[in-house]
Amino acid sequence: MENYKISDFLEDFLIAKEVEEGCSSSTIRAYRYDLEKLIEIIGDIEIEHKLIRQKIRFFLKILKDKNYTKKAIGRKIACLRSYFKFLTLNEFISINPMLTIKTPKIRIEESLPKFLDLKDIKIILMRLKNRSIFNTKKSERYYLMIRLLYSTMARVSELCNIKIKDINFEKGYINLRGKGNKERIVPVDNGTLANIYEYLDNRIKYNSDEYLLVNTRNEQLKPRVVQNDIKFIKEKCDFPDSKKITPHVFRHTGATHLRRHGMDISELQDILGHSSPNTTRIYAKNDISKLKESYITMHPLSNSRDL
Repeated sequence: MENYKISDFLEDFLIAKEVEEGCSSSTIRAYRYDLEKLIEIIGDIEIEHKLIRQKIRFFLKILKDKNYTKKAIGRKIACLRSYFKFLTLNEFISINPMLTIKTPKIRIEESLPKFLDLKDIKIILMRLKNRSIFNTKKSERYYLMIRLLYSTMARVSELCNIKIKDINFEKGYINLRGKGNKERIVPVDNGTLANIYEYLDNRIKYNSDEYLLVNTRNEQLKPRVVQNDIKFIKEKCDFPDSKKITPHVFRHTGATHLRRHGMDISELQDILGHSSPNTTRIYAKNDISKLKESYITMHPLSNSRDL
């Protein structure tokens, strides 16, 4: 087995993740990207190379020097753990080099989702309506895209997969298809529904089976296009480079704002499509104001009449 390289079992690993574990196509792409990045940096060395553990640590150090976040490095480590565990279980290697490599510890404040203030949302929506700033055929798409990301808290892949037939204008909800092709119903505000009406009115023609958000050739928008659109919007709205604005930030923003206005964690879990309530609970930690409000209302020391 000494002559086998890292890349030799990459395809077998990805097939196992897809077929045996049911990983989504986006997860498979992420695994492929991470392993190819490893090979790019340390070379396609032998999987039983005596210095492979040191090579992996060198790879992680390079990522740190390139200002990858602890969370991003942690994801790379998780990928490598999964790959080398696969090699070990299938007896392609005798010793798993990842056994002694630890995931970086992330402080609670580092792990909290980044979100925008309400004033930031207002600035973006207001400027998107300003034709002196956004004077392009794509302006209507930009505006609707931001409203949908913020109002439905859809993942970027879910946003791109919305079809016109998924929108129930009468009852005020949108049917989203999430991870693992799971479907969920998400309520949407009347203003966004009106904006969808207006957007469709300006389409030359369409049928209910077509995608809602399309490019100038009437083709389904791809996640990469949405990401580039939001990068462009951020620049045109004069936000500093230090402010993180991505499709996923709008998801975190909508969830954080709902939690701040009192939405129950279980309800928020349903809207976000989380399979575990533990994933949703991060938004409770993101909102100290809600905790403080409950504390002041309920703790006996906050009400002198109780003592």
